[in-house]
Amino acid sequence: MKNKIILFASALIVSLLFTSAKMAKDEYKVIKVIGKIVYKTSGNPMGTGDVFSTDTPIKFVTENARAAVISNLKGRFVLAPPSATKKTNLVPAVNSISSRSGAIVNELDFKRHFEGDYLILNSVKIPVSPQNFPQNDKNFFFVSYEYEGEKIMKRLPVGEGNVVLNQDDVFVVDGKKIQPFTTKMVLYYRDSNQKENKSLASFRAVFPNLDLLRKEVAVILDEYKDATPEMQYEQVKGYLNEFYGKPFEPNLKAWMEKN
Repeated sequence: MKNKIILFASALIVSLLFTSAKMAKDEYKVIKVIGKIVYKTSGNPMGTGDVFSTDTPIKFVTENARAAVISNLKGRFVLAPPSATKKTNLVPAVNSISSRSGAIVNELDFKRHFEGDYLILNSVKIPVSPQNFPQNDKNFFFVSYEYEGEKIMKRLPVGEGNVVLNQDDVFVVDGKKIQPFTTKMVLYYRDSNQKENKSLASFRAVFPNLDLLRKEVAVILDEYKDATPEMQYEQVKGYLNEFYGKPFEPNLKAWMEKN
C-alpha cells in the first residue's frame, strides 16, 4: 500500500512539473510581419498565424524588420531585433488612441481628425456640419493624390452631412478602376462663394489589403476568444493604430460587424 502511494505521488509530481514547464513556455502567435524574419533552424520565413516560443532561434533579415505578436496570457507585443541585454526583444504594444467624436464644424477640426496616418477600411463617412459645409452641385469636397507621376483630383459624392471617402470612388483614373494604395492625400472644400478652394487637411491615407487584414484580425480574436467584445475591439483597434493608421471608430466597428 505504501509503495502504491509513493508511486502515485511520484507520478503526480512528474505530471505537475510537466504541466508547469509547458505553462512556463513563453509562446506567442504572429499577427503580422514587417520586413523579413526567418527561423534559423528551418530557414522558413515568419508569417501570420505562426506560433513560436522565446527560445526559438530567429534572424532579422531586413533592416527595421519587426512583427506584431500576441499571447492570450500576456497581451500584444512588437517583436523587435535583439538588444544587447535581450535575446528576444518583445516591446509592449501601444494602447488604443481615442478617435474624435461628433460632427466636424471647422477647418481645425478637419486637421485634427485626419492628422497622421489615417486608416480607411473600404469606405468611411465622417460627420460634418451641413451649415458650415453645405454640399450640392456648387459646394462639395474633393481630394487630390499622385498616381504614376500625375496629380489626380477626385470629387467626392454628396454626403448629406458627411464627408464620404470610398476607395471605389477615389481610385478611378481615366474612367478605369485602379488598385487602392496608401498615399498622401489632400482634402479640399469647394465653396461657390469663394474664389479659391479651401485646403482642409493633408494626411497619409492608408487603404490596406482587406483579405490580409481579416487574417491578422482573426489571430487577435482567436487569442481573445474568451474576452468581452469590448476587450476584443480595443485589442484590434490598438493593433491597427500601431501597424496601419488611426481608424475612425464607426468605420472600424461597422467593418468588424460585417466581417
